[in-house]
Amino acid sequence: MEKVATDIYTFSRLREENFTYVDKTEQLWEMASGEKGKQFFIARPRRFGKSLAVSTLKSLFEGRRELFAGLAIEPKWDWSKQWPVLHLDMGSVQYDTVEELTSGLKSYLRAQAKLSGLTVDLADTPSNIFRDLLRALAATAADGRCVVLIDEYDKPLLRALGTPAVLRFRDFFRGFYSVVKTEERLQRFAFITGVSKFSKVSIFSDLNNLKDYTMHPRAATLFGYTHEEILKYFPNRIHALGEANGLSFEQAYHEIIRWYDGYRFEESAPPMINPVSLGCCFDFNRISNYWSKTATPTFLVDMLRKHPLDFSTIGVSETQLEAFEPDSPDVTTLLYQTGYLTIVGCENLDGLRYYRLDFPNREVRSSFLEFLVPAYTSTDARRSGVAVFSAAKALYAHDVPAFLKNLKYFFQNIPYDLTDRQNEQMWQAIVYVVLKAIGMTVDAEVRTFDGRIDMTCETPSDNYIIEFKLDRPAAEAMAQIRGKDYAAHFAASRKRLTLIAISFSSEKRTIVEELVEEA
Repeated sequence: MEKVATDIYTFSRLREENFTYVDKTEQLWEMASGEKGKQFFIARPRRFGKSLAVSTLKSLFEGRRELFAGLAIEPKWDWSKQWPVLHLDMGSVQYDTVEELTSGLKSYLRAQAKLSGLTVDLADTPSNIFRDLLRALAATAADGRCVVLIDEYDKPLLRALGTPAVLRFRDFFRGFYSVVKTEERLQRFAFITGVSKFSKVSIFSDLNNLKDYTMHPRAATLFGYTHEEILKYFPNRIHALGEANGLSFEQAYHEIIRWYDGYRFEESAPPMINPVSLGCCFDFNRISNYWSKTATPTFLVDMLRKHPLDFSTIGVSETQLEAFEPDSPDVTTLLYQTGYLTIVGCENLDGLRYYRLDFPNREVRSSFLEFLVPAYTSTDARRSGVAVFSAAKALYAHDVPAFLKNLKYFFQNIPYDLTDRQNEQMWQAIVYVVLKAIGMTVDAEVRTFDGRIDMTCETPSDNYIIEFKLDRPAAEAMAQIRGKDYAAHFAASRKRLTLIAISFSSEKRTIVEELVEEA
């Protein structure tokens, strides 16, 4: 049985304790060899192995050949050379003010210097201490160069998103990280990772020397697992998962793909599986939602309250997808960069790319609902799970009244301060995510020859057309469905077709009327 790690992010420990390591060193070789450049940046969602990759590179440049026995990079690397490594884990440097950050970062750099037998001047600024430490490390190397590895570079700044302090944090880190460029000649290699990428006029204005591999085809499979990799490295685990849940090997594999697969980091890349969620699945021998076990950033919840997603057009341009400004973040870009949305299609018009986005898998859809409910309502997310299950059961059984009864649960506690600012789109967003979370095939704003259907959804035996009205009668919504012959959209289907008209009240903040008819 393969030994699976779910909470180990140190390469040396992983190898020394004989945990299964999915060999990514071929891709790391392309960067570390120096043939493609020497300073790189990659942004990836949380729980995708960024810290493990940083730790792997640290062991590589320190020349720890025994850890790489049997891996793709071992015969290619020159093990006679080693370099001192400055490894900064910025995830451990989190403070509420720039003043606290300044003091804490000085202490952190002093501790890093001590590991190499060096000292720093704490009376100086953090950026100057960083510069002096880098120079001192480089001076200890045979070729006068060192390696700089920065993990979670954006963690302190992300905590400040949506607050007045965000610009002060941005300016602080712009100066701090500029050392990576100004001291480039002293670096054999530099690698920076994080969840987000900020625009070139922000932190990256002083880091234009970095080669951005975030959406580069060469790095598309560096983080996460491909289908081939899980079949190669975890066959016994897949078999055990099937046995524990009464499934065949093929069925267990299919469930893994349905729940944890689907992430694309470049439009033509293969879909990737979340490594931590898969590890938890193997550890518990249970298909479940492990993504939601980690905290959802509060700034995302706040942004979704102010800017509900239009699920009919979840898409962004290439420029929007890659980066944003800390003081004016785009909610769609943030949801992509944090892993809640992924690339499902791309339109290329003479070099101008527009990306279509959607939830990558069942796990993320469920997690999104868990934090969307508190974002839009005052309903406890744990209690909402019962309503979701009941709604799913009712809709699959074609019990539309029971479905609508459970749906009302999500709207009974909508706060006044939210509905005063929102329109029909907010209500539609909640219904859409509820339906997505319960496994429906659902589409919003479906175009027809004579208009747009607000929403359609499908079960194995039924099709549903749903039309919404805000502060207008449900009869008006039903008349629109009939008058514009929305049923023609399903003319080729042999499934039963049900028409649902729903009226919301902004005053009462819930569903106040509904009509149901068979087509």
